[in-house]
Amino acid sequence: TAILMDANGDTQSTADFVRMTQWLRNVELSAPEIFEDGALKGFLILEDLGTTPVSAMIDDNVIETCIKLLVHVRNAAPPALSSPSAGELVAWTRLTDTHYPGVRPNDFEPFRGDLETILASFLANETSTSLRDFHSDNLIWMPDRDGIRQLGILDYQDAFLTHPVYDLVALLTDARIEINPETRKRGIRTYAELTGDSLDELTLAFSAFSAQRNIRVLGIFCRAAFVHGKSQHLSKLPRVRGYCSEALQHPAFSHHHDRVMAALPPVTQS
Repeated sequence: TAILMDANGDTQSTADFVRMTQWLRNVELSAPEIFEDGALKGFLILEDLGTTPVSAMIDDNVIETCIKLLVHVRNAAPPALSSPSAGELVAWTRLTDTHYPGVRPNDFEPFRGDLETILASFLANETSTSLRDFHSDNLIWMPDRDGIRQLGILDYQDAFLTHPVYDLVALLTDARIEINPETRKRGIRTYAELTGDSLDELTLAFSAFSAQRNIRVLGIFCRAAFVHGKSQHLSKLPRVRGYCSEALQHPAFSHHHDRVMAALPPVTQS
């Protein structure tokens, strides 16, 4: 079997997918082989990686394999990609100001100032390749392969350069499945042990990028529901809101926690 990828005429996205596929395969990861390249028309015929998403079988061992893959990506020389600034990353959270019901945007501003400062300090030290949507439904379990190549990778056409913790956040604050705080702590410790990163610094980076990413995700899911009529993500809002709350409990942000969370009232799904 093979997969027909139809980008609905988005030839730029298709070309980006092809370019990142080639990079991932060159660094010996399990991105799908491209059998036929029709990127100029928005079509590709791809290798079928299988039907078992990581979301169906996630546990500590699978998470550790995912983390080892992220370390491998971090250590690989990156391709030429865009690298958003701290200011741009913070600006992305403003999607929530527009689309989240009952939001109080002005109450975010003191937090956003501190967030931008902390993100900028981390981005000044290191950036690496981020696959950006590195979550359990974009990873296919392939038991016939070995090590990190057991993870088939999908949906990476929007890859960019940012701090290495970004994809760890995407993995361990997955909107689609419940990942409890203790599993998250173990995952952060495992990453620190594999990379030699300071656990305290990594925990701060994780909290900062988790706040940035998950506040933005709230806006993305609400826009999908209330603008585009795609309501399947509404049930995930409490989980994502919980990730935001957890991130803001870090001492660097705890003085903002109550005000920001009050500005993000729970969304009724009726």
